[in-house]
Amino acid sequence: KKPTKKTMAQFQAVARHLVESNAGKTEQKQAQDLKVIQRVFDRLDKKKDGKVDKDELESVLLHLGYEPVKVNQYGISEVEHMIWEVDEDCDGCVSWEEFKRMFELCRNDKTGREPKKLFNVCQFMTIDLNGDGEVSTEECMEMIMHRYGRAKLDQIFPSDEGNREITLTDFLQQIHATTMNSLMKRSAKPHPRVSAASSTPKVSRRR
Repeated sequence: KKPTKKTMAQFQAVARHLVESNAGKTEQKQAQDLKVIQRVFDRLDKKKDGKVDKDELESVLLHLGYEPVKVNQYGISEVEHMIWEVDEDCDGCVSWEEFKRMFELCRNDKTGREPKKLFNVCQFMTIDLNGDGEVSTEECMEMIMHRYGRAKLDQIFPSDEGNREITLTDFLQQIHATTMNSLMKRSAKPHPRVSAASSTPKVSRRR
């Protein structure tokens, strides 16, 4: 079945809960979150050298059924762009420390301005447990029930619409559409009006 907008919103909610801020969490919950992040990093780090390079990331994306852009508007590949956004030491790779910092910055971002290309891919990977490039609502419901209980499950999935699946491509397209819609709404908001008197700079005259 083709995922609906409501289904996409539910999947995004699940992904957000798995990588939400540590604020107010117990040490046990924080340790669980770290294991989730570590599992995603280990899946990306195919060479097991403690860092993720361009070839490793591209290999995982292709395995998940996503075809990254070869050359984007900046003259580099989409994969290179994902790495560049979080590569603080400019070595062309993402280390474990950089990876953890990316999660910390993105999940605490309230402005929507933090680069999230790699983060969005990793959000999907947190709920794609078997790595087949598809996530079902049943998998999400089971995970939320296990980690957060029945109340949170009923909040995210208030009704049973049957099992649906989404791909990484579906997930990224929906996030992009949601982000663009949010930016358009923000730019369309009227700016506070400034009176002519207050907007005209005062010029001192020397005699």
